[in-house]
Amino acid sequence: MDKENKKKSINKNIVIFAAVLILGVGTAFYMGKQKGRKLPATSRHYSSNKVVATVGDVKITEKDLKNRMEPIFYMNGKNKMTDEQIDKYEQSMIDYMTTTEMLYQEGVKNKVKLDTKEIDSQYSAFMTSITQTFGMDEENFLKEFGLTKEEIKKSVEKEAIAAKYIDKESKVTDKEVEEYFNKNKKDLNEIKASHILIKNIDENGKKLDDAKIKENKKLAESILKKALEGENFEELAKKYSEDGSAQSGGDLGFFSKGAMVAEFEKAAFGLNKGEIYPKLVETQFGYHIIKKTDEKEKSFDEIKDSLTKQLVAEKQDALIQKLTKEYKVDVKK
Repeated sequence: MDKENKKKSINKNIVIFAAVLILGVGTAFYMGKQKGRKLPATSRHYSSNKVVATVGDVKITEKDLKNRMEPIFYMNGKNKMTDEQIDKYEQSMIDYMTTTEMLYQEGVKNKVKLDTKEIDSQYSAFMTSITQTFGMDEENFLKEFGLTKEEIKKSVEKEAIAAKYIDKESKVTDKEVEEYFNKNKKDLNEIKASHILIKNIDENGKKLDDAKIKENKKLAESILKKALEGENFEELAKKYSEDGSAQSGGDLGFFSKGAMVAEFEKAAFGLNKGEIYPKLVETQFGYHIIKKTDEKEKSFDEIKDSLTKQLVAEKQDALIQKLTKEYKVDVKK
């Protein structure tokens, strides 16, 4: 199956990037200025006091958002960004700021602290990265952007507490990972499948008209009949399939659950090795004729690391959803 057929998912970004300041002074801003882009081609007016989001009693203003957006405007330099592009960046920034704020507040509530040495260490690490990347010492950096050491330290502290809290709350033990593996062993196996795809979308992803889709269904049904009657599946795929796997006889290689769109996955994983699904499988891409060609079990050691990351991500996501409700996060923009 082409990459476009892979299952798409949208996961909230819950990783705290300690090197990115709440103040919004980022790599792109400095690089833009170094290239002589004193004024970006794209800009948007932000007021100082207008509230774009609230996290409990804390207000996030357009001024805060402006500090986040300026680096992006300067990164683009002379390239004009569309309103849609700006809107998407703003949404991401607001999401990041609200997520950081509620994790920080919850961290403080749960007595997560950084001692002076830790804060100084975080600050030093940040300044070291500035020097290494841009050749600016601390004094020049602060002067260039009109910042104070105290402002940066506070921002570093806030994000570090948020990061420390979510890390603490999302730890997963080896025992938890092994228990999950044993309960879900069957679903964690990989299968290998081949398919023949008759597309119901054009090259731009637009759905074909009803008459063409009806015609495609008749064609797909005739191909399925031939496959079920024993004609060589690989040759049928090479002749009829309309995606990149056609040249390899429809071979999609090995994949695990979650890699394919739901309709395709349900059919493929329900087959025995060597079996062809007896019906057409329709997805947003078109009609699929599916054959399961192999399967293999994965050992615990093989997937321990990936399972650990998965379970950590699930815990983080659950925590974010819980706190979003508790802190009554309200995005107004």
